[in-house]
Amino acid sequence: MPLLLAGHRCVGRCRAGADSGPCGSTRRAGWFVSRVLAGGGLLRLRAALTAWLWGQNSRLVLWLPVALAGGVIAYFALPTEPGGVVVAGGVLACLASLACRLLWPHRLAVRLGAGVVGMGAAGLLLAWGQAGRMPPFPDLPRRAVHLSGQVSGVEVQRLADGTQALRVALRGVRLDNGISIGMPPLRRWLSVRLQADDPARPMPGDGLRVRALLSPPAFPDIPGGYDAQRRAWFAGQAGHGRALDPATITPARVGGGVAGWLAGRRHILAERIRTALPGTRGDIAATVLVGADAVVAAPERAAFADAGLAHLLAVAGLHLAIVIGLAMVGLRTGLALSERAALYWPCRQIAAVGALLAGAGYVALTGAHLPAQRSLLMAGLAVMALLAGRRPLSLRALAVAATVLMALNPEGVTELPLQMSVAAVMALIAGFDALRPALSGWEHDDVWLRRVAARLAHPLVASVLAGSACLPVGMAHFGTVQPWFVLANLLAVPLMSVWIMPWGLVALGLMPLGLEKLALVPMGWGLGVVTWLAHLVAGLPAARIGVPAINNAGLALFFVGLCWLCLWGGRVRLAGLAPIMLAVLSPWLVARPVIMLAPDGRMAGIVAESRLLTGPGPHPDPFVLREWQRVTGLPAGMLPAEGTAGQVACHAGVCRVGDIVLVLANRPPAPGLCRGARLLVNLPGTWGCDGVPSIGRFDLWRNGAYGIYRQPDGRLVVQTDRAVRGARPWVMRPGGAGLPNLPLAQAE
Repeated sequence: MPLLLAGHRCVGRCRAGADSGPCGSTRRAGWFVSRVLAGGGLLRLRAALTAWLWGQNSRLVLWLPVALAGGVIAYFALPTEPGGVVVAGGVLACLASLACRLLWPHRLAVRLGAGVVGMGAAGLLLAWGQAGRMPPFPDLPRRAVHLSGQVSGVEVQRLADGTQALRVALRGVRLDNGISIGMPPLRRWLSVRLQADDPARPMPGDGLRVRALLSPPAFPDIPGGYDAQRRAWFAGQAGHGRALDPATITPARVGGGVAGWLAGRRHILAERIRTALPGTRGDIAATVLVGADAVVAAPERAAFADAGLAHLLAVAGLHLAIVIGLAMVGLRTGLALSERAALYWPCRQIAAVGALLAGAGYVALTGAHLPAQRSLLMAGLAVMALLAGRRPLSLRALAVAATVLMALNPEGVTELPLQMSVAAVMALIAGFDALRPALSGWEHDDVWLRRVAARLAHPLVASVLAGSACLPVGMAHFGTVQPWFVLANLLAVPLMSVWIMPWGLVALGLMPLGLEKLALVPMGWGLGVVTWLAHLVAGLPAARIGVPAINNAGLALFFVGLCWLCLWGGRVRLAGLAPIMLAVLSPWLVARPVIMLAPDGRMAGIVAESRLLTGPGPHPDPFVLREWQRVTGLPAGMLPAEGTAGQVACHAGVCRVGDIVLVLANRPPAPGLCRGARLLVNLPGTWGCDGVPSIGRFDLWRNGAYGIYRQPDGRLVVQTDRAVRGARPWVMRPGGAGLPNLPLAQAE
């Protein structure tokens, strides 16, 4: 009833005959209300809902990117690749939605239905088209092979023992092994890590020849886990390799083009920075100024991650925003010094365009990584909005940027960078819009203490909003929570903005004169403070808490709640807190796997006594163990060789978990081993139990990783990677076999 009365009062305040804008929306809402005031409860509810939706008329467009993302997610959730009927239906849905929107523009139900259906179908078609245009995975040789190709990228990788090695990206790779001789080059690129002591220093554009051991993209280590094959499929990657001999370099004839020149400059600048600032400070400075990847030592990266400061070591939105902001302030200040420019020139717009060009140069200098490219695109849209006289930072600008990003790379919806960026920016814009009246009132208050508090509240509120929005995303992708992230970011981000990056940009400007050390030394002071802060916060109690990872359904539920909280207006937006809380609590509401089996059959994990026990052997695969810990959120341990650990009893290479028998060693069965067993997991796969379902090495080769769950009623549920992912283009055949690199027959 309050909504109905409010609708009548708003209609009375609008001018007669207004059919557009807020008054037009309110008049149409009041018309609906007046038609059904005498109706029943259902009609009144419908009228109230219609009036509320018309009141949210300006915000409905913000949900179009949400529907587009929903269509992309629906494509990836399909068990099989959509056929011609589904694709044709999607095209017809898009056309029908557009026609309905044009024919009945003022009907609310038509607008809502056409927007949701049309954008959802468009998202599905975009993802389908992106997946279909990618070339198939090649069948890589399983033995060492000589290969040659053209270098398209070089990065430094720090190994576990502290040494450094170069990792090169090769395109146009030709394999010199038997059947592949004389065949066309691979249509996908390869990532090859050179030997640590290899003196070769390749640059983009150079030719490279080396003997290497190749591997296809890895299968997921648990059903529903991280899918490296899907990521490699959309990235155009064929696999990765490890060099067995020193590489032979053929220098590019024309210098490798612009990419080669930039790579050479980047390498030279990184060496000069690390010479002026030795140690960790130089590694971090080279990372944020020229994009030197993986040069920061693993302990330092772990400390930054535990403190919630890992984003400072990745060139993305924060660093680009600082560079563009500093460039804009400098350009506008310089223009303001000229009386003629200040009076007659559009200084604000000129400074914005110049700052965007400076940001583009920074992105090119740091290697033009995909997260930096996305941030540059969003900055470009903000500058366009500024030139058009619109708000550069608004939910509409974010909606346009998200739509463009998803149209260019629909697979990014499932990846961490886009999820983090959208969640943080959406929370910042919506949060400051909601808090602006209170903050603005304190900023202009007569009491100086309130004015100071309002100024100090901005970085605190920004850290809380962005960190809280990214927290569930981090739980889903990393299985960790950093409770002290607000404290760390509250001090580190302002220091990065007002001290570290300004001195870094000055150092880049002084490098042609050879005076970069004058600016790098003060920059190093700030980096030393940030590093000290990272170690301090990482050493606090409960600085890094391992939690079970949020699954894909829980992550989708979180984004639904976040969008509801940020995109609607009024108190109804608070209803979005319910799905957010449910998504955060979902890892503890679903069953954990009792037993996990690696896809290669060499490792098994058992959840017992709030620990993850692995075997056989004392040296588990670190990548598999990290993924299992991410999913379970449990500390790792070893299966006992003899004895018990909670409900797990092991003897002579055989462990028993209730009615599940896990055989780790290739030994004959002991008498009575199969008594009472409901499932046999035999990794060697040499024998079985009569009448008992079994899982052996061949099953793992055929179906990938296994996850065994126990229901509350005691039933066992077995999940396999192949059943969860389905038959999709990026799901490789058993054993990682791809398509042979052979020319097609004339009929094909």
